[in-house]
Amino acid sequence: MESTSGRRSKLVTAIALVTACYWLAMFVGTHLPVTPDPNEVPNSLDKLHHLTAFAGLAFLLCSAGAMWGVTTQRLITAVLGVIAVYGFFDEVTQAFVPNREPDVRDWLANMLGAGLGIALFSVGRQLFASRTVIRL
Repeated sequence: MESTSGRRSKLVTAIALVTACYWLAMFVGTHLPVTPDPNEVPNSLDKLHHLTAFAGLAFLLCSAGAMWGVTTQRLITAVLGVIAVYGFFDEVTQAFVPNREPDVRDWLANMLGAGLGIALFSVGRQLFASRTVIRL
């Protein structure tokens, strides 16, 4: 029979691995050259893509941090800081990719997505905590 700490350790490892893979996929996706489609409305869903991608990243980073026991305030501050820096880096480095360009509005969508991801994590954490208390 597996111990509780063994299961927790596997869960922490799984969340860290999923977060790392997600982040890597985001980086690769934003640094692949694009071929403009003349039939497509330019940037029609671009900001929504940024918002959802960074909401997912923020949610995963919060989940990983919570599993490592980081306090809520420190976790929120760290995730916002990491995403602000990474989002800026991501936008700046797109200048070196054909048919991509940095855009401050994309960075703002990234930050809005981070806020959404943190909010979703916080709500989920509260619901889980209240559900756990009810079962006791």
